[in-house]
Amino acid sequence: MIARLLDFVFPPLCELCQGVLTHGHSLCKECAKNLKRVEAPFCQKCGEPFDGQISGDFSCPNCSQIQLDFDFARSPLQAAGPARELIHALKYRSRFYLSEELAPFLSEVLKNDDRLSDLPRNTLVVPVPLHWWRQQVRQGNQALELAKAFTKHSGLTLYPALKRARRTETQTRLTRKERLSNLRDAFEIRSKMRENLAASTVILIDDVFTTGSTAHECARLLKSKAQVDRVIVLTLLRG
Repeated sequence: MIARLLDFVFPPLCELCQGVLTHGHSLCKECAKNLKRVEAPFCQKCGEPFDGQISGDFSCPNCSQIQLDFDFARSPLQAAGPARELIHALKYRSRFYLSEELAPFLSEVLKNDDRLSDLPRNTLVVPVPLHWWRQQVRQGNQALELAKAFTKHSGLTLYPALKRARRTETQTRLTRKERLSNLRDAFEIRSKMRENLAASTVILIDDVFTTGSTAHECARLLKSKAQVDRVIVLTLLRG
């Protein structure tokens, strides 16, 4: 009742087209439908989409030349146009309410990718952490907010087992080699959460997959230090 009254007095607007919405939503159906999906064919390791006629499962040339410690990565949306605008609003303008609108896209992957159709009961959802200083500046962590909303939709267990051990240079303008060096020993496992990670499947949640450096470093740590069985990377956008 109160929500409907607030909608009447202060009608919510679509984040993209500014159209009037109802029931507290922040993204209209038309704008959500028009976001560019990652569709087959895509690399079975890193999730990068490719144009052209490619039949069957394949790994891209980049993945065949480098070591990636996660099992595979998937993203529902391409990092272009309106989808990028939404992530920027979530990440840099503290519009964390958007996570409730964006989490269903992550759930689309969970339903549509056969590799995610039969997850074990001990599957844990682990968000990529921010350093406390950067989290304070941004007034929150976009990966954590996405993970919270995703677990509501999926019924999986939120398990924020990782923390940033040190503040790192922003990754935006770095090469993949520089990113790996920048992230080395940047993460730690929370000691009180280490025990439950052994032999588990982890779904690592982040906002954007670009080179895979962050996902690789988190997976390397989880597997080598906590004996995690599998690390599946699920990000909203594929850069």
